[in-house]
Amino acid sequence: IAPNKFLAKVASDWNKPDGQFVVRPQDVDAFVAALPVKKIFGVGKVTAAKLNRLGVHTCGDLRAWSVADLTHAFGSFGASLYRLCRGIDERPVQPDRVRKSLSVETTYTPDLRDL
Repeated sequence: IAPNKFLAKVASDWNKPDGQFVVRPQDVDAFVAALPVKKIFGVGKVTAAKLNRLGVHTCGDLRAWSVADLTHAFGSFGASLYRLCRGIDERPVQPDRVRKSLSVETTYTPDLRDL
């Protein structure tokens, strides 16, 4: 649970498989600064390796770069890197499809062998 799509995705990965993680607006700066650059939306193995070679390992490290420097090094994706490493993601949340059903599950610990 977070203020935008990028942060919500990272938060959902943070406390899997069955927990929730909340990133409050006032905590965004510190939360994002500590993130490894590989967690940034759109950063794959190649870009992460390039950033690491440049001494950039966390979003906090990446914040030292200007938007001009990032655009020079990474093309148009540099502007996205600049925003995302600051916790800014303006992409709208859009459902992929209309929901056709709803279900409720209960998980028991330990697993039930018989019903």
